[in-house]
Amino acid sequence: MNRPPRHMPPMKPPVARWKRALALSSVAMLVGTYLWLLWKWPLPTLALSILVLVVSAFQNRRRRLHLHAMAESRARESICTFVRSLPIRTLDPWVVRAVFEQLQDYLRDCHMAFPLRHSDRLVEDLRIDPDDLDESLIWDIARRSGRRLSNCRANPHYGRVTTVEALIRFFCAQPKMNGRGHR
Repeated sequence: MNRPPRHMPPMKPPVARWKRALALSSVAMLVGTYLWLLWKWPLPTLALSILVLVVSAFQNRRRRLHLHAMAESRARESICTFVRSLPIRTLDPWVVRAVFEQLQDYLRDCHMAFPLRHSDRLVEDLRIDPDDLDESLIWDIARRSGRRLSNCRANPHYGRVTTVEALIRFFCAQPKMNGRGHR
């Protein structure tokens, strides 16, 4: 018998030592390159750095204001209203919960418990970076929901994931992990 989704594994697995060392060496290499550019061409490097910081701060502020306004307009919504809006009998509750929690964790910097809707568009409404979706979010969702990411191109939803519900359906169509150790 499957355990209910409230017994899911924790949000973030421990980071392996080699991954941490690789990240630190990459940061050290970037800092070294920046310092070399600053020494070789100080004015253009400083001008470009300031421009990047200003544009980044402006975009981040726009994103935060947009998401905060969305969250305020949905103040009374929770995971319960989210689940009731889905055809839950045709979906795996582990996938629904994993998608909901991972997206909330991603949006935590704008709102602690962002109220999601199944119709929210991932890029346009929630302002999720497609690279973040491909490189980290889907892996965390797969790990927590007990789904494999092998042979994604055979999935009928591949290439058509634009909304939260489409993301749930994509993972429900993926094969389950062998043994499902955490279930």
